[in-house]
Amino acid sequence: MGKWVASAAAMMAALTCGVRAQAQNSTSSPYSIYGIGIINTKEDVASAGLGHSGIALAPSEWLNLSNPAGINKLDSLSFYFNINLKGFYAREESGYEKASIYSANIDGISLGFRGRKWLAFAIGYAPFSSVGYKLDEYKTIVGSGEEYKVQCTGSGGLSQAYFNAAVTLFKHWSIGGNFSVLWGTIEKLETSYFNAAIGGENIFNKRKYQANNIYWEVGTQFDFNIGENNFRFGAVYAPEIWLHTSYDQIVYNDVSRELMHDDSTPDRFRVPRMYGAGFTFQRKKLLGTVEYKVSEWGSIDDVKFKDRTNFRNTYTISGGIQYSPGTPESPFYKRMRYRVGYSYGRDYIDLKDANLMQTGFSLGITVPIGRSLNAISIAYEHQHRGTQSNGMIEENINTFKLGFNIREVWFLRHKFE
Repeated sequence: MGKWVASAAAMMAALTCGVRAQAQNSTSSPYSIYGIGIINTKEDVASAGLGHSGIALAPSEWLNLSNPAGINKLDSLSFYFNINLKGFYAREESGYEKASIYSANIDGISLGFRGRKWLAFAIGYAPFSSVGYKLDEYKTIVGSGEEYKVQCTGSGGLSQAYFNAAVTLFKHWSIGGNFSVLWGTIEKLETSYFNAAIGGENIFNKRKYQANNIYWEVGTQFDFNIGENNFRFGAVYAPEIWLHTSYDQIVYNDVSRELMHDDSTPDRFRVPRMYGAGFTFQRKKLLGTVEYKVSEWGSIDDVKFKDRTNFRNTYTISGGIQYSPGTPESPFYKRMRYRVGYSYGRDYIDLKDANLMQTGFSLGITVPIGRSLNAISIAYEHQHRGTQSNGMIEENINTFKLGFNIREVWFLRHKFE
């Protein structure tokens, strides 16, 4: 087993290095200008089709990383490798302007296996937060009435490389821990364009934030049967952590003359405490799941990262239904799995006293590849965020996710008579 683990780790390291620079461009939201950007989840495509719910799921076909204990049902003879791709088309509207943006990138890589009957492992890479925006604003010079344009752009975000272990304590109870290394860079550039009438000199204000630290989560799951009905409860918790940050700001004009430089160390930024609980019911071909999750962003008070706004506690309610018409021995079309999901929640940005809510409706399907254990999962989500009131921006985002679930029997020993 040792050589397989070493080989898998080397493959993961190579893939992580290859996608590190691209994985952060997974949003075009103007709301990613605040804080550390739009928060992502390290979920499989199947979970995305269930409204991003997975706290109370323990599948044996794919790696569920929404709960550190969610890999406790992995097959002891199989090695799992998942790679997820993401593409989106976003339509953004304010009271006076519209824009359409699209992009695609790698959304996560993970692999896992069962080391013992009671112990399962997974390692992986996924974006933790994403920043990507381009905004134009027009301002007036006081006293002259002259107008000039300010263009704001941002990119980057935080990444996470994680190690997950789940232990089955008793037949129906498991616990797990997920340990991540968070790191990343956020760059923001404000460009002020002045015409000849007001000097003709463009001013650039470039800010760069770098952050890193260790992040960890714990989770548990408990299930029981009543006749043909299976019930599963799950819970997750992550403590508040500090991010070690550095800050660099430079202001210069369009002839590359430095006007100001500030590399002072900012207050450390916090990732808040998170907790959630979920419930799953399964009977034969039908599975239903629902969960509730809270992140205490309201405790964040770092000035540099807040950028003229306040944060508040978030909550998300999500759930979904999965229908599996057949068994592993059934014909191809009966071995497909169908999913539908919904999510509703409050964003962590408190802007202009408006309730910045987001809703999402999702559809998903898993298609088996031949008679093997491998499969392709597809998920689509339509998400709505924001509002056009108070000069804000309304977003309608169509996201497509494609996941390759590769599952190979590596630990089977053949016996010959």
